[in-house]
Amino acid sequence: MPEDWQRRQHPVQRSSADPEGSIVSIMDAISKTVHNFSCDLLKEIIKSEPNKNIFYSPLSIATVLKMVMSGAGGKTKSQMEKVLHVSHECSSLKECEEDLQLDIKELLSNQKGKKYELKIVNGLFGDKTFTFKDKYVQLLKNEYNAEYQNVDFKHNAETERQKINEWVKCLTNGKITNLYGDGSLDKSSVVALVNAIYFKGKWANKFNPENTKEGIFHVNKNEKKTIQMMSQSGKFKFLALPEVKCKVLMLPFEEDLCMIIVLPDAIDGLNELLSKATPDLLTTWAQRKNLREKEVDVTMPKFKLEDSYELMPTLKKLGMTDLFQENADLSGISSTKGLVLSSFAHKSSIDVDEAGSEAAAATGVGISVTSLPKRESFTADHPFMFFLARSSNFLIFFQGVLFSP
Repeated sequence: MPEDWQRRQHPVQRSSADPEGSIVSIMDAISKTVHNFSCDLLKEIIKSEPNKNIFYSPLSIATVLKMVMSGAGGKTKSQMEKVLHVSHECSSLKECEEDLQLDIKELLSNQKGKKYELKIVNGLFGDKTFTFKDKYVQLLKNEYNAEYQNVDFKHNAETERQKINEWVKCLTNGKITNLYGDGSLDKSSVVALVNAIYFKGKWANKFNPENTKEGIFHVNKNEKKTIQMMSQSGKFKFLALPEVKCKVLMLPFEEDLCMIIVLPDAIDGLNELLSKATPDLLTTWAQRKNLREKEVDVTMPKFKLEDSYELMPTLKKLGMTDLFQENADLSGISSTKGLVLSSFAHKSSIDVDEAGSEAAAATGVGISVTSLPKRESFTADHPFMFFLARSSNFLIFFQGVLFSP
């Protein structure tokens, strides 16, 4: 692969002078911003594809949109701020943005000795007939660990498409392939926006493969299927929310990452639960202070999901319209008139088994502890929602809905 297509790494260290409380406060604001955007995005996707498995990375999508927003102005920027919920969520937007990038860079750098792999790939590809501002290109390099790439869509669109796909494949350990399908980039393309995120981790408490048995998964009240169901018993963070008719279970990976499963009480309760989903409810589901360690009998499916999205129509429906039209104001990116985003592709994949999870994508009520804790049962044998997130601040890397394994 040509050298100029390789990602540059920028190891970052957070200053020890930063007060822990300040860091947590800022990251909570960032998490809330991602939660707002993720809720909106999820509900819009569900409208167009009801009862379909969904899996995507709200953090990756939001990060790349913010990368573009750094070069936007006027109405275009205002629309992006509204959709991304960044205009009112932080007392200091600049401080939040800088701390988000710092936090991500820390996760991506210095992974030697870590028990997980995490990669976030951001790329902006523009036709060589456009001249991009040096200041913006430098911003991509320094703040987003990404580079703008000159390509020749006008004369070699197919070759450039294959290069972009190979670039993403290489940087996601082969998990994300063919991000841009045949004909998705052509001579009329001006700019292609790419995002991909890759995670591979092992459960802190692995499932014993000998306990994996065939079991019934209820797709709905009238349809069921036989699948491989994993099971184990142990101490896990758990929360029951009878007022919204669901249970929440946190399955930790080794290190500060986890999977959170939100399971409706009823077989057909997921759509009702999704209709009630709000950023505040997401926080209730996942905050450490709300979940209590319990003895839990866990049963859940082994599953694989793969999904791809052309997000332009969805973002338009959310209100981000100018970005994809001729009146887009991207004057901070280039002085060239008529610059628009011609494509926004996102592809995701997850594989959950007894050892852990491998995922890729190119988003309170207290329970009192009794002296003799009740043993809880968590049987995920019907549709549920799940997240892959950072445990300490519930920063969502991946979000999914499983209707049918």
